[in-house]
Amino acid sequence: MAIAMEETVNPMQFTQVFKVTPEMIDDNHHFNNVWSVQWIQDIAIAHSESVGGTALMRSLGAGWMIHVQHIEYKNQAFLGDEIKGTTWVAAYGKVATIRKCKFERVSDGKVIFESETQWVLVDLNRGRPMAISDEMKKLYVEGA
Repeated sequence: MAIAMEETVNPMQFTQVFKVTPEMIDDNHHFNNVWSVQWIQDIAIAHSESVGGTALMRSLGAGWMIHVQHIEYKNQAFLGDEIKGTTWVAAYGKVATIRKCKFERVSDGKVIFESETQWVLVDLNRGRPMAISDEMKKLYVEGA
Protein backbone atom coordinates (compact mmCIF):
# COMPACT_ATOMS: atom_id res chain seq x y z
CA MET A 1 0.00 0.00 0.00
CA ALA A 2 1.56 3.26 -1.13
CA ILE A 3 0.85 6.30 1.01
CA ALA A 4 1.31 9.80 -0.41
CA MET A 5 3.87 11.77 1.60
CA GLU A 6 4.93 15.38 1.88
CA GLU A 7 8.52 16.13 2.91
CA THR A 8 8.94 17.78 6.31
CA VAL A 9 10.43 21.28 6.18
CA ASN A 10 13.01 21.85 8.96
CA PRO A 11 12.60 18.49 10.71
CA MET A 12 13.72 18.49 14.34
CA GLN A 13 16.60 16.08 14.87
CA PHE A 14 16.98 14.12 18.07
CA THR A 15 20.14 12.32 19.20
CA GLN A 16 20.80 9.62 21.77
CA VAL A 17 23.93 7.59 22.54
CA PHE A 18 23.74 3.80 22.83
CA LYS A 19 26.42 1.36 23.99
CA VAL A 20 27.05 -2.12 22.60
CA THR A 21 26.83 -4.50 25.58
CA PRO A 22 27.65 -8.24 25.83
CA GLU A 23 24.08 -9.48 25.21
CA MET A 24 24.09 -7.58 21.89
CA ILE A 25 26.99 -9.59 20.48
CA ASP A 26 26.09 -12.56 18.28
CA ASP A 27 27.93 -15.75 17.28
CA ASN A 28 29.83 -13.77 14.63
CA HIS A 29 31.29 -11.57 17.41
CA HIS A 30 29.59 -8.39 16.29
CA PHE A 31 26.46 -6.37 16.98
CA ASN A 32 23.35 -8.45 16.23
CA ASN A 33 20.81 -6.85 13.90
CA VAL A 34 17.94 -7.63 16.29
CA TRP A 35 19.26 -4.81 18.46
CA SER A 36 19.23 -2.32 15.58
CA VAL A 37 15.44 -2.74 15.36
CA GLN A 38 15.21 -2.21 19.13
CA TRP A 39 17.34 0.95 18.94
CA ILE A 40 15.19 2.34 16.10
CA GLN A 41 12.13 1.90 18.28
CA ASP A 42 13.86 3.24 21.41
CA ILE A 43 15.10 6.43 19.75
CA ALA A 44 11.70 7.06 18.12
CA ILE A 45 9.99 6.75 21.50
CA ALA A 46 12.58 8.97 23.23
CA HIS A 47 12.20 11.61 20.52
CA SER A 48 8.41 11.51 20.79
CA GLU A 49 8.52 11.75 24.59
CA SER A 50 10.95 14.69 24.45
CA VAL A 51 8.57 16.85 22.39
CA GLY A 52 5.26 15.82 23.95
CA GLY A 53 4.20 13.54 21.11
CA THR A 54 3.73 10.49 23.33
CA ALA A 55 1.39 12.36 25.70
CA LEU A 56 -0.62 13.76 22.78
CA MET A 57 -0.83 10.32 21.15
CA ARG A 58 -2.11 8.75 24.39
CA SER A 59 -4.68 11.52 24.89
CA LEU A 60 -6.04 10.68 21.44
CA GLY A 61 -6.25 6.96 22.23
CA ALA A 62 -3.75 6.33 19.45
CA GLY A 63 -0.54 4.41 18.87
CA TRP A 64 2.14 4.28 16.19
CA MET A 65 2.57 1.00 14.31
CA ILE A 66 5.23 0.08 11.79
CA HIS A 67 3.97 -0.51 8.27
CA VAL A 68 7.29 -0.72 6.36
CA GLN A 69 10.88 -0.70 7.58
CA HIS A 70 14.13 -0.63 5.63
CA ILE A 71 17.53 -0.94 7.32
CA GLU A 72 20.84 -0.62 5.51
CA TYR A 73 23.92 -1.92 7.31
CA LYS A 74 27.15 -0.12 6.42
CA ASN A 75 29.74 -1.14 9.05
CA GLN A 76 29.97 -3.50 11.98
CA ALA A 77 29.76 -2.49 15.62
CA PHE A 78 31.58 -4.31 18.39
CA LEU A 79 31.46 -4.78 22.15
CA GLY A 80 31.96 -1.52 24.01
CA ASP A 81 31.33 0.74 21.02
CA GLU A 82 29.36 3.90 21.72
CA ILE A 83 26.91 4.57 18.93
CA LYS A 84 25.23 7.95 18.38
CA GLY A 85 21.74 7.65 16.96
CA THR A 86 20.08 10.56 15.20
CA THR A 87 16.43 10.52 14.13
CA TRP A 88 13.94 12.86 12.48
CA VAL A 89 10.51 12.75 10.87
CA ALA A 90 11.31 13.25 7.19
CA ALA A 91 7.80 13.20 5.70
CA TYR A 92 4.10 13.10 6.56
CA GLY A 93 1.09 11.60 4.90
CA LYS A 94 -2.51 11.78 6.07
CA VAL A 95 -2.12 8.80 8.46
CA ALA A 96 1.60 7.96 8.26
CA THR A 97 5.09 9.37 8.71
CA ILE A 98 8.51 8.49 7.38
CA ARG A 99 11.06 8.51 10.20
CA LYS A 100 14.73 8.26 9.33
CA CYS A 101 17.55 7.21 11.64
CA LYS A 102 21.33 7.17 11.36
CA PHE A 103 23.53 5.34 13.85
CA GLU A 104 27.26 6.11 13.84
CA ARG A 105 30.20 5.03 15.99
CA VAL A 106 31.26 7.89 18.26
CA SER A 107 34.99 7.04 18.14
CA ASP A 108 35.44 7.32 14.37
CA GLY A 109 32.16 8.66 12.95
CA LYS A 110 31.58 5.58 10.78
CA VAL A 111 27.93 4.96 10.00
CA ILE A 112 26.91 1.54 11.35
CA PHE A 113 23.39 1.50 9.92
CA GLU A 114 20.64 3.74 8.63
CA SER A 115 16.91 3.17 8.57
CA GLU A 116 13.71 4.46 7.06
CA THR A 117 10.48 3.45 8.76
CA GLN A 118 6.90 4.19 7.78
CA TRP A 119 4.84 4.54 10.96
CA VAL A 120 1.03 4.62 10.78
CA LEU A 121 -1.01 6.40 13.46
CA VAL A 122 -3.74 3.99 14.60
CA ASP A 123 -6.89 4.61 16.64
CA LEU A 124 -6.42 1.90 19.27
CA ASN A 125 -10.15 1.63 20.05
CA ARG A 126 -11.17 1.09 16.44
CA GLY A 127 -7.99 -0.59 15.20
CA ARG A 128 -7.93 1.68 12.15
CA PRO A 129 -5.56 4.37 10.86
CA MET A 130 -6.37 7.91 11.95
CA ALA A 131 -5.42 11.31 10.56
CA ILE A 132 -2.30 12.99 11.93
CA SER A 133 -3.25 16.44 13.27
CA ASP A 134 -1.32 19.61 12.50
CA GLU A 135 -0.75 19.86 16.27
CA MET A 136 1.10 16.52 16.16
CA LYS A 137 3.11 17.45 13.07
CA LYS A 138 4.31 20.74 14.60
CA LEU A 139 5.90 18.91 17.53
CA TYR A 140 8.58 17.49 15.22
CA VAL A 141 9.48 20.66 13.30
CA GLU A 142 12.24 23.12 14.24
CA GLY A 143 10.86 26.54 15.15
CA ALA A 144 7.20 25.55 14.86
